[in-house]
Amino acid sequence: MYYRKLNNASMWKKIQKLRDLIKLEHNFKERKCWNASCKKDLNIYDFLSDNVDFTPEYVLKLWQAPILEFHCCECFKNLKIDELQKIEQEIPTRICLNCNSLIDIYKFGKFHNYLKIHELRKLWLDSHFKVFCDNLCQRKYYKTYYDFLKKRKIKKQEKLKINL
Repeated sequence: MYYRKLNNASMWKKIQKLRDLIKLEHNFKERKCWNASCKKDLNIYDFLSDNVDFTPEYVLKLWQAPILEFHCCECFKNLKIDELQKIEQEIPTRICLNCNSLIDIYKFGKFHNYLKIHELRKLWLDSHFKVFCDNLCQRKYYKTYYDFLKKRKIKKQEKLKINL
């Protein structure tokens, strides 16, 4: 999941803790992007700020792991785009429930950027999942839907009063 980089006191404390841990590490790994055509230098502090839920100890453990490799942000985004292209081949577009405009998987992915690629795929391919082009359409749809339910409930209550 993508997180915004936070500029707050707790993040600075984590960075300082990570610096102290790195100083104690006798064989600290310098890493490069795993993509063979890229090979950009990677920064552990960027890795920490992109994974705010991880502790500095865990970040260092991941960074030092011999079996793990990492991509730079650009190459990582390209991986997601490649996966989106595979999903697009199955269902290229869907229709917004509110405004009936066509939505492609890329727009849907931007709207739901907090989802992992397999979650995005599952929702996109689920024909029963309600798809909206943006937050405004989603709010309008549910406002209209709940207004409809409220009116229906009031009508039922009026019929019950008349029958009693």
